[in-house]
Amino acid sequence: MSGREGPVTGSRKGARASAKATRALSARPWPLTIAIAAALGLLIYTATTSLPYLISSPTADPHFGALNDCLSRALPAPRLGWAVSPDASRAAVYGPRGIAVCERGGASLHLDVTGTLAATFGGDNRLWVSAGGRLLREEQRALRPVGDFAPVSLAGHAGGVLALDEAGHLVSVASDGAVLGQTTVPGAAGWLTVGAAGTLAAVLTDGALRVYDARTLSPLPAEPPCAVDRLWWLDAPERMLIGCAPSGAPAFTLDLRAGTHAPAPRSPETPARRLFGRALYVQGCDGFPCTAPAP
Repeated sequence: MSGREGPVTGSRKGARASAKATRALSARPWPLTIAIAAALGLLIYTATTSLPYLISSPTADPHFGALNDCLSRALPAPRLGWAVSPDASRAAVYGPRGIAVCERGGASLHLDVTGTLAATFGGDNRLWVSAGGRLLREEQRALRPVGDFAPVSLAGHAGGVLALDEAGHLVSVASDGAVLGQTTVPGAAGWLTVGAAGTLAAVLTDGALRVYDARTLSPLPAEPPCAVDRLWWLDAPERMLIGCAPSGAPAFTLDLRAGTHAPAPRSPETPARRLFGRALYVQGCDGFPCTAPAP
């Protein structure tokens, strides 16, 4: 006998056994059904919560996805900052103990350096780094010190790099290390940026905007109509969009050569940098560079 009750009729015992078997048979699918439903729900939850992340993740970015994928493998987390070359052909990320550089063709470079505060690329796509109280320049797959300057902020320009220290000393350095110009920015060290074509530079400090020729650091007459909260360089090298302080106040476009301004419809909420060698805006996402909308 197999353990399955055979067909029995005409007795109460058989009726009870048959009813018991029927109940057991009817109950068996329910645990399986509940398990399937739970598994299906988990699958749907995972798909719906993970898909937006995958779509918007750094490795899926339309312009920097391949570079970010390379960088994520070249330098594990934590990552403290990033930099993109003017033509978007190279990118770098840095952490507490190293810097990784990746190129469009897939080549990568890991540099052991501690105490990195900032990184940027010059007009020739060469990497510059502020680390350990020194200004460092990429040479033959290594970082070499340039001068005795200790910058806390860097920005590449068409002919080299701008370096700003804590005391407000701003220096323009050529690609070969020669000093092209220098000046002093009043106040604490501010936000240093360079516009389209890499010809003009701006320093934003506590609402005060100062604009310079990026190469010589000759000042330009920038007279915004308000204290500036944030800024975006536009495609024309001499034009800039500013958002007034406090956040949400009116916005204006500035013509830095003419010294004029005009009301603007709005300013974006998220800061973004424009590459000076390509009409592309970049912002940080999870420690990597990602494409940002144009203002």
